[in-house]
Amino acid sequence: MDIGVLRRDGRTDPFFDGTAAGRLVIRRCEACDRWFAPDETGCPGCGGEDLVWAEASGEATLVTWTVTHSRNGAGPPAHLALVELAEGPWLHARLDGVAPESLREGLPLRAAFVHPDEGESYVLFRE
Repeated sequence: MDIGVLRRDGRTDPFFDGTAAGRLVIRRCEACDRWFAPDETGCPGCGGEDLVWAEASGEATLVTWTVTHSRNGAGPPAHLALVELAEGPWLHARLDGVAPESLREGLPLRAAFVHPDEGESYVLFRE
């Protein structure tokens, strides 16, 4: 199932620069060393507003997932997931190459990157 063409919005430039280079970058509060999803703008823990972009390990575990099918039934279904990164934040992402019978809460996953001909590179997760 095709996800369409992804475009930057100005706030996401460091994230997409990372995916283009095959790196997962997320937000981190230097004051209290907490990690956050890419869309976070401030630290709820210490109140810091200067989150930096930092490279994450790319290791994750599966929290939950759903299966979506195309409207016309063409092509394989897509597995959409909520994953918990080793650093703590949760991300919504696609799964790739994970056998449906392997899907279970806590399944170890690793970030992988797709570099389409058009639009931005993006992250998905594999076993």
